[in-house]
Amino acid sequence: MSQTNEQNQIQQMADWIKTNAVHITEGSVNKTMIRHSLRMEFDVQDEEVVDEVYDLITE
Repeated sequence: MSQTNEQNQIQQMADWIKTNAVHITEGSVNKTMIRHSLRMEFDVQDEEVVDEVYDLITE
């Protein structure tokens, strides 16, 4: 998978989680909930991807 394609997929996962799975309260996001959502919705278990999605959501 190309770097650009991978980044686009990570961005799409972050956008989906922001709108459908995570309630952001005063800038606080639960990384455990993100990890769970990625595993359940996208079958992602790679901690680097979890970190990247978390960073995108908390920007």
